[in-house]
Amino acid sequence: MRWIRWIDTLVAVFVVALVMAARLPVSSWAWAPTLNASANCGKVKCGTGFNGSYHDFVNGPGAGHYGYVLYSNGANLTVGQCTLCHTAHSALLTSLLWNHHLSNNTQFTWDINATMAGTPFATIANTWGGSTTKCLSCHDGSVSPSTINWYQGATPIPGTPSCVWNPVTNSWTCSHAPVAGLGGNMADTHPVAMPYPCGQARNAYDGVTTGTGFTSGEWVSQPPAPIEIYTQTGVASVSRQPQGGCIGTTNGIECGSCHDVHNGVGGAYDMDLIRGNINNAGGGYICEGACHNK
Repeated sequence: MRWIRWIDTLVAVFVVALVMAARLPVSSWAWAPTLNASANCGKVKCGTGFNGSYHDFVNGPGAGHYGYVLYSNGANLTVGQCTLCHTAHSALLTSLLWNHHLSNNTQFTWDINATMAGTPFATIANTWGGSTTKCLSCHDGSVSPSTINWYQGATPIPGTPSCVWNPVTNSWTCSHAPVAGLGGNMADTHPVAMPYPCGQARNAYDGVTTGTGFTSGEWVSQPPAPIEIYTQTGVASVSRQPQGGCIGTTNGIECGSCHDVHNGVGGAYDMDLIRGNINNAGGGYICEGACHNK
C-alpha cells in the first residue's frame, strides 16, 4: 500500500503547486501577444508593415482625404508616404525630422488632478518631446492631417482642422478619427506623458513623480517587448528605450508605448495598431501582464 500513499502525496503536491501558480501575478508567466490574423490596421492586416496601413496616406484609407496638399499657386500635389509626418529638409523639429504642424492647443490637461495612487496628472505642452504630442497634432482635431511645413520646395496651404466646434449644438463635428484631446481636454483618455514605475520604483517624468500611494507589486518592473518605455533626457526632450527596456528613474509612457504607428512586423498585433492583444483570450493582453499586475 506504500505506493498508493506515494501517489497520493505526489497528487497533493501537484495540486498545491497549481494553486500557488494560479495566485502568481501575470508577469510571472510569459507575456506574449498573438497576432490577430482577422484584425485590420488600415487596408492591410495588423503587423504586416507600413504600406497600406492607417498612417500611409498614399496607399492607406486616408489617401482620398489627406493624400494631397495645395499651394497658393493652385498646384495640387500628391504626397509621399512619409510626407505628412516627416521631411528630410526644412523640418519643424529636428527630432524625428518632424514635418506636421503641432497642435493648435498649446497644452493638454485632465479633468482630475491625480491618480488613485496620488500621481499628479501632467500638463502636456504641445512642444513636449514625447510621441504623444506628435500623435495629438492630428488626433486632437485642431490641425488637418495635411497641414505640413514643407513639401517639394515650399510650404503648402494649411488644411481645414478635422474637428470643428458647433456652439449651437454644443458639440464637436470631426472628419478624422479616432479623436483624443479635443480642445486640449484629455478627459476619458488613458494617462500619457506620465511616469512609469520602472523597477517597481517611483519615477519622475514630464514634471511629475509617481505618487506615494502606489503599490510596487501592481506594476511590471520591466514591460516586455514590444511595449516601449520613454526616458526624459532634458526639460522637454525624450528618448525611447529599446523594446523591453525600463532602466533608470526618469521614465514614462507615451502613445507610442502601446501603439505602433507604422504597423511594424512584431510591433502591431491587434486593431488600432496595439502592441498586444485587445482582449485577454491569449497570453498577450495589452493591459494585464504588459504593464499592470492586478
